Amino acid sequence: MSGGKNRIKLAISPCPNDTFIFGPMIIGLTDQQFGLTKTDIQTDYFDIQTLNELALFHKYDIIKVSAAHALSISDHYDFFTCGGAMGLNCGPLLITKNEIDSAQINTRSVILPGKNTTARFLFEFAFPEAKSLFFGTFSEIEDLVQKEVYPYGVIIHENRFTYQSKGLVKILDLGEYWNQETGFPIPLGLIGVKKELDINLKIKIKDQITSSLAYATEHVDQIFTYIKSHAQELDKEVIFQHIDLYVNEFSHDLGDTGKSAVNELFKSAQAAKTISAINFI
Repeated sequence: MSGGKNRIKLAISPCPNDTFIFGPMIIGLTDQQFGLTKTDIQTDYFDIQTLNELALFHKYDIIKVSAAHALSISDHYDFFTCGGAMGLNCGPLLITKNEIDSAQINTRSVILPGKNTTARFLFEFAFPEAKSLFFGTFSEIEDLVQKEVYPYGVIIHENRFTYQSKGLVKILDLGEYWNQETGFPIPLGLIGVKKELDINLKIKIKDQITSSLAYATEHVDQIFTYIKSHAQELDKEVIFQHIDLYVNEFSHDLGDTGKSAVNELFKSAQAAKTISAINFI
């Protein structure tokens, strides 16, 4: 922790599902319940690949990471059962502009939103023979495919609602493919919390995240300006479509189904090797 005894450093993405969930606690709408005021929370915003990289240095007390990256930081972070993102028959989209023959993907270039992301894992799960992989920031991939810098790309976040308006075509919903193959929803993002924090503080933070999500669900109008100020796409309908898709029952609590889905992802990512379960709070 930094600063006062309850000072915490928080890092999330600027995407609407994260700002929806954490918004009330960040701007001080849940202060009175848990004693963590907005001045106790220092918040930084980064794209998901940057978050994954920062998590390796353990700088933040609470950090959003790709679910597929969680094992890499599990020596230093536990994970909350709330606040994350789980896809229900939806996930990153594989898109193209002119080349719609998926048989060519193994031999053509594909631009992905980061090396350590769940999007990369899902793409390789669906196309294990693909070799020509490149990596960029999630917000630039749509344009790179539209300009034909790369014939194929994988998009995440708000771009799933805007690619068609740019003349792009979906080849495959990688989350839907995962669900069909495994029977599980796809774990997209998890919220890590430093192991070294006092357990009572961890529980207080978890309760405040849960309360923040409940508040946002009932009073989204009070935080919409904040959400929009961080969003990549400013259209109100796109913002709400994003929230409706990625803030669901698993954001409130992973439950047994969510935890089983995380374990299935780890087994697939580790090629069925024995893994140690991460610690959930």
